[in-house]
Amino acid sequence: MPSAEDVQSNSGPEDNSHNETVQFKHSASVKLLSKITGLSMDGAYWLAAGLNFAIVIGVIAWMSGKHLPATFRNRTADIQRSMAEARRASDDANRRLSDIESRLGRLDHEIADMRAAGEKEAVAEEERIKAATAEDARRILESAQQEIAAAAKAARRELTVFAADLAVSLAARQIQVDGSTDRVLVSRFASQLSDESSNGKKA
Repeated sequence: MPSAEDVQSNSGPEDNSHNETVQFKHSASVKLLSKITGLSMDGAYWLAAGLNFAIVIGVIAWMSGKHLPATFRNRTADIQRSMAEARRASDDANRRLSDIESRLGRLDHEIADMRAAGEKEAVAEEERIKAATAEDARRILESAQQEIAAAAKAARRELTVFAADLAVSLAARQIQVDGSTDRVLVSRFASQLSDESSNGKKA
């Protein structure tokens, strides 16, 4: 049969806590409280446990009252700082959004200006090309007219030379003077001269 020491050595944590509870129920303070209040041992035990719990809660509340306001103040300050930072971030984001919207508005205006400038440049370039084309055509026409005039002048010169040659050739064919004809022409010319001189003397 196991001894009391063996039973105590084999008892676990639950048995130890049970023993502590039993010891507390039968402690001198519980007995004194039971005698003062007239409660039973169990009632005095629960009253003592409640008083202990209330004391612990009171100490915790007192410590919390001493340290929690500073903690709450720090927490409130942190929250306020966070809110101020969030407000600044929101204001900065709104400002950036306004800048972006303003830039987009100006971008539309700049695009319209660039389109109008491009159209003006295209019209001016078209007019310049037309003017350059007209000037080139005028120069080509003048050059062609000069070439035609030079060709016509050369052709007229060649035609004049050809006509002169042709006239000389035809005249040479039509006029054929032999020795007897030449003597007849000379004597006729001489007689005409003598007639003219005699007529002059008579006058």
